[in-house]
Formats: sequence, structure tokens, C-alpha cells
Amino acid sequence: MAQYSPHFPVDTKKNLDSTTMPHNPCSSGKILGVGVDLVETVRIRRIHERHGEAFLTRIYIQEERDYCMAMANPWASLAARFAAKEAVSKALGTGLGAEIGFTSIAVINNTRGAPAIVLDEKATALLHSLGGKYVHISLTHTASLAQAFAVVSA
Repeated sequence: MAQYSPHFPVDTKKNLDSTTMPHNPCSSGKILGVGVDLVETVRIRRIHERHGEAFLTRIYIQEERDYCMAMANPWASLAARFAAKEAVSKALGTGLGAEIGFTSIAVINNTRGAPAIVLDEKATALLHSLGGKYVHISLTHTASLAQAFAVVSA
């Protein structure tokens, strides 16, 4: 389960404390949108090799960069977060572009280590305009592929 926050930069201990997050908001909520995306990890690695830190800064907020780049193999984690941004934007019905950008959607681990979605003000406003309250995310990856599945619910 994921939670949104209109505050950037995020304080992961404050905004993503799993003890204060509802147990299962979908049980009483309505599904408003779903999105899925699949990314090849080698694609993310090659783009980073070509464009360096400029690529990472354009796509990921600082907390995401710090988390992923601390990994022995950061490409799978970066690819999973890239896929999550695409999946969430699809679940919101817009895709990435004019209304929301890559850094409008962040994946930060909550206090239990589970991925959680954090939205900036524009993405939060879009979520609310749909009648949404929650963004749920599931990530998976292998050495070569990363996938994300997102659900927006009331």
C-alpha cells in the first residue's frame, strides 16, 4: 500500500510511517485507475552512461537517487522506479507530460521497507480531481526487467 503527500522534499519517517497508514483502504474504496509498465534495466543503464547525473536529476528526486545508487546494482532499482512513475501516471489517466512530470511521482520506501508513492502538489491535485485518495504500487524486477503495477483508489 502506498500513500501520497503534497510535501516535497519528503520526510520519509514522517510521511511514510507504516503504523499510521490505513490497513487496507481498497476494502472500502473504489478503484479509479490502474496502470502498468515494464522497463529493460539495460535501457536505464545505457541512458545513465550517456547522460550521467543530468538523467538521474531529471527523472528521480534526491531520496530515490540516494537509495538506488547505494545498491551494488542500481539499475534494477532505478528501472523499477522509472516503471512506477509510468504506471502511476497511467493510473492517473494522463501519462507523463504536460500535466505531471517524472519528479511529480516518487517511490520512497516506508518504514517497513515497502515501496510507497509520494506525489508533488500537481500530481496530488490531479489525484484529488479524480476523487482519489490512495495510490497503491507493486514493484518487481529481475536483472534484466523491472515492472510496476499501480492502482488509484477512493
